[in-house]
Amino acid sequence: MRTNGGTKVKRRAAVLLGTAVLASALAAPTAFADGPSEIYLGKVSGTIKVGGFPTKYTWVDKQYRSTSLPNLREHSIRITFPGCAAWRARASVKWGSTYDTEQSSTKGCNKSILLTPMGDMNANVTLAVHQDPADMSATVVIKPVGGR
Repeated sequence: MRTNGGTKVKRRAAVLLGTAVLASALAAPTAFADGPSEIYLGKVSGTIKVGGFPTKYTWVDKQYRSTSLPNLREHSIRITFPGCAAWRARASVKWGSTYDTEQSSTKGCNKSILLTPMGDMNANVTLAVHQDPADMSATVVIKPVGGR
């Protein structure tokens, strides 16, 4: 009696594939099974004019609510300057009995800075931009999305 070796190989591959699918279905859930760690709340945007310079800095603040800490709002603030300059930006927000402050600097043309401070759900963010070598600064207060 003759047997076809190709049929045995195909049958064995099908059994192994079925076992792998069953094992993955019964495996522990991944870290993403609990959902995202933050919920998008919305964004606010505006401009900052430093001194008498004609070019303005633009900012966009995307805000998120933390799902792990109930009173925590996370910010993602991108500040962009279309001109050429050496400048820095600082964002500060109240968090509990202290403040979370982030600062970054850049030099060149058409540059952006991303700041990601975290603070209380109803706290305002103070965003400051400082331009060198003119040594001029400007600030703006960013209110929470859907806030007070």
